[in-house]
Amino acid sequence: MQSKYLYPKVHDDIVFDFCKKCEKLNYVNNNSFDSMKWYWDDVMWSGTFIDNVLVSLSGIHAFPEINKNAFRVMFRGVTLPGVSSKFLNFEQLPLNKEWAYIQNENAEFYVTFNTSPKTGSKSNRMMRAIQRTKKFEYHSTMNYFNVMQEVYVLL
Repeated sequence: MQSKYLYPKVHDDIVFDFCKKCEKLNYVNNNSFDSMKWYWDDVMWSGTFIDNVLVSLSGIHAFPEINKNAFRVMFRGVTLPGVSSKFLNFEQLPLNKEWAYIQNENAEFYVTFNTSPKTGSKSNRMMRAIQRTKKFEYHSTMNYFNVMQEVYVLL
C-alpha cells in the first residue's frame, strides 16, 4: 500500500477510472470530475494505491471559514469497499499535512461530515470512526456549501 499526491491532468486517466467505480457504487460525491471538484485549483489531492491500483483518495484545501490557519482534510474522501479494513483516508493525512505546512507553518486541520441521514451515510460511518480514534474533537456544526456539516478538529 502506498499513498502519493495526485495531480489534475497528470492523473486524469487513473482518477477517471476510479470515478467510474464510484459511479457503480452510487458514490455521488466521487462519480465524476465535476462532482468531486477534481479541477478545483484550491485542492491538493492524494490517493492510496494497492498493487498500483487507486483504491482511495481525498483532498485538502484552505478552510478560511474557520480561521486563517485552517485546512479541511479528507475532502471528498472515499475508499472503495473490500480493499482494506482500515479507513484509508487516514493513510493520506501525512501527505495532507505536509502540503498544508508548506502553505502555512501554523496549519490546523479540520474534517467535515454531512449530517443528513439521507445523503450522509458514509459520512456518518466515518464520523463514528473519527470519534473512536480520539485524535479529533468536535468543533462546530455549520452550513458549508449549502450542506449542514459537523466540523471536527485534529488534536
